[in-house]
Amino acid sequence: MIRSPRTVTLAQSLVLLLVPHGGQHAARRNAWAGMSADAARGRERREAQAAVELATSARQVRASR
Repeated sequence: MIRSPRTVTLAQSLVLLLVPHGGQHAARRNAWAGMSADAARGRERREAQAAVELATSARQVRASR
């Protein structure tokens, strides 16, 4: 764990030397990955909800016989 403010400042300076544009490309890539993951989770959530509703309705049909 980095504890010294001077060490943090030095690390930030080194990062800016390596990534002069402030990491904008990496930030966009990370944002896109996050949006893709959110979309996948939403799709999985909808599929799971549909499966639960199907199972519930099938159970109700069996119970009414």
